[in-house]
Amino acid sequence: MPLWLPKGAARPRSYKELPLRLAEFGTVYRYEQSGELHGLTRVRGFTQDDAHLYCTSDQIKEEFCKVIDIILYIFKTLKFDNYKAQVSLRDPNNKEKYIGSDENWEKAQRAIIEAAAEKGLNTIEVEGEAAFYGPKLDFMVKDAIGREWQLGTVQVDYNLPERFGLEYTDADGQKKRPVMIHRAPFGSMERFVAVLLEHTGGNFPLWLTSDQVVILPISEKYMDYARKVQAALDEQDIRCYIDERSEKTGRKIRDAETAKIPYMVIVGENEEKDGTVSVRRHGNINDGTMPLEGFVDLIRKAIAEELEN
Repeated sequence: MPLWLPKGAARPRSYKELPLRLAEFGTVYRYEQSGELHGLTRVRGFTQDDAHLYCTSDQIKEEFCKVIDIILYIFKTLKFDNYKAQVSLRDPNNKEKYIGSDENWEKAQRAIIEAAAEKGLNTIEVEGEAAFYGPKLDFMVKDAIGREWQLGTVQVDYNLPERFGLEYTDADGQKKRPVMIHRAPFGSMERFVAVLLEHTGGNFPLWLTSDQVVILPISEKYMDYARKVQAALDEQDIRCYIDERSEKTGRKIRDAETAKIPYMVIVGENEEKDGTVSVRRHGNINDGTMPLEGFVDLIRKAIAEELEN
């Protein structure tokens, strides 16, 4: 059933149900000219982590604070620390470009500015950059070479509730329009991945990288033990694979370094006999030999520390 339809076609809604939050990962398209396309950062089809938050005008600030918390959590987890927040306001000298009352605009802009201040954001205010339907808060992130990209965004929208005739019954029994907030913490997923690749230089955090461990048997004789190591890692949800190629161990290590695999474990006669693994980290760091169980604990602890810090 639709959320709201005009003329009472959907069930009535009460102020007690607000805020109401609906989210999806949706693919959208736009026709970019050939010269405007740029890798993953500017594409014709992209996916947004879009959400529509329906609330009263008095709830705008609180909803903004909650969305800011989500975006800051993402940035902290991925170590994005070179960013600023842009508060996009309407042009006070050209109000006919925008829809909605002066009262609603003032309340929404004040709520955004206060929410950003409460969260201690490094903000700039830019007049004339608001959408025609409401003010917004954009997070501008710099990549490894200093280019600035818009990622997370939060926007107030008075237009769609009006166009679709959305309404709710307030505490005083009167029918009122809800305010709609567009929320996209990542923005374009493709652009976010591109900036993350630049930011990390391809060295993804251990918890995020697709292959966390590569197992390097020094010959086919130790393939059974390599599979035992793989099974122990799989059991703990540690992503790994075995390099089964008939190549010298040195070549396998170089290839794993080039692929930026965080951990390599080398297994041979001594490791099989003792139930151990020889561990190397990306960057040609030799961590020596340790029991298999100890290596599993090391990986799990490293992931936990990354996510906590």
